[in-house]
Amino acid sequence: MDTSTRRCQERWRATTRSPETEISRKSGRTAAGMLVGVPLAALVWLAISPGSVGAQTLRGRVLDSEMGHPVGGATVRIRGAGTAATTDSLGWFQAGGLPASEIEVTIEALGYARGTFRVTIPPSGVLDQDFALDFTGYRLPEVVVRGRAEQLAVRYRDFELRRQRKLGAYFRWDELLKKGSNTVGDALRTVRGVRIQCDQSSFECHAVMARTPQCAPVWFIDGVEVRSFLENTPIRDIYGIEIYRGPGEVPGEFGGSNSACGVIVIWTKSRPYR
Repeated sequence: MDTSTRRCQERWRATTRSPETEISRKSGRTAAGMLVGVPLAALVWLAISPGSVGAQTLRGRVLDSEMGHPVGGATVRIRGAGTAATTDSLGWFQAGGLPASEIEVTIEALGYARGTFRVTIPPSGVLDQDFALDFTGYRLPEVVVRGRAEQLAVRYRDFELRRQRKLGAYFRWDELLKKGSNTVGDALRTVRGVRIQCDQSSFECHAVMARTPQCAPVWFIDGVEVRSFLENTPIRDIYGIEIYRGPGEVPGEFGGSNSACGVIVIWTKSRPYR
């Protein structure tokens, strides 16, 4: 084969090279880059994605459930987190490195009942949440507890006026706390002239007056007459209790044909910030 013939064959092979061969040659170079580039991109996404584990933040504010003012110096613990946070003077705290899932938050503060909350952290990055604690006055100076009672006296003015007149038996929330009562029934048991009758078959207890055990007293909840009331209602939900054991004690606003069997008035705590 002469030289000119050989050159013509080589030119023919070059012009008829298959597209697959060209793609394979090019993709060999591209694949080498992708083997390195894809994992690196994935690692960068994990680092900056707001939905990744430990990338979320909870910004919380702890408030008094009844008064609405901030609770400073509260200790905030998140289940599974290593350290606790403390609220500032405005009740704020911040906890980072949280997963985008449901978490359990426990908050403790002097003079308040411990609160346990479950909140869901979204994958958006930050959750702002208010947490309300119920005031107990436990281990606080008497002057602090008395000052709070005076602040709340406006809402419970009529209760406080009747309490000062002492027509019946009265308990305010701070007195109930000192007695160590857990339920309304526990408080009523300490009142002379009141009996608690329990039905073993239904596991229910009812208060009656010793003078008239054959009939049930009339119940008022926040000034409204109701048919019955559960004596096992927790004390933490009660601001005050009034007990009138007969018609001679019952004030005019709670009088009626059934008042001869006694009257029990319950004032509940208003917690608009809970």
